Amino acid sequence: MTSIGRNKARSSHRGSPRTKFRVRDVATSLLLVALMAAPAAAGQAETQIWGDVTLNWIKSRQLTFGADFEPKALVSKPADVPGWATLDVTPSVEYSRGNWFDVVGELLVARTKQTDDLNSTEVTPRLGLRFHILSNLKNDLLKEKLPKRRLVVRDFLRFEWRNLYYSTGEPEQSSFRLRDRVELQYPVNRPRLTDDGAIYLLGDAEWFWTGQDVEERYASKQRVRGGIGHRRSQAWRVEAIYVWDRSRHAATDGFTVADSAVELRVRRVW
Repeated sequence: MTSIGRNKARSSHRGSPRTKFRVRDVATSLLLVALMAAPAAAGQAETQIWGDVTLNWIKSRQLTFGADFEPKALVSKPADVPGWATLDVTPSVEYSRGNWFDVVGELLVARTKQTDDLNSTEVTPRLGLRFHILSNLKNDLLKEKLPKRRLVVRDFLRFEWRNLYYSTGEPEQSSFRLRDRVELQYPVNRPRLTDDGAIYLLGDAEWFWTGQDVEERYASKQRVRGGIGHRRSQAWRVEAIYVWDRSRHAATDGFTVADSAVELRVRRVW
């Protein structure tokens, strides 16, 4: 092989400068988000740990059934703040309409130990629309959506009717809440997120809006998340995520409470 040929091979093996710049730019953006959140997180009073096990059954190119199990607990807090823990179970059904959006129906059932004297049960039906800002392709054999581009951008809008029941005998409360989440994902070592062995960066920002006050740990939130994931195969995916929340206890209050969480997520697909 000539020296020119060897140089071309090395250049091809190392990857193009354009690809390197893309990876560097995405990593830098996520780092900036983390640095902006760090001052608030450093002074916050509470730290949480979340788990998330997601099971999905892809029945066809259009229809997917799912179940989500999310335990959450407070692991660090001031002495005068009561501890809490919660378990969320959410069955879901998703219908894909073309390449641009999905319709998602969910039913959240959650049990929360809010204080030493108060437990609550929440039953919340949700209707959501997931918009694929960069459209998807579909694979007839795998029944899996394949992104056209390396960067995946989505918007997940949900409407939920929340119903809370209390162990103290207080009257049940209901409220309507709107939430919207902008999601970004970017594979580092593979051309696509759907390639086996892909390691990817992920981040999202979500807003919660409600005009009604109910007895709970918060009325509305703003949430930012960032982390890293690994797709072992179509069947298995794992993610580690840092979560920063700021919340308010009443819809008319300002955002005065900030907390952070470490979320570990496992996804299994059939």
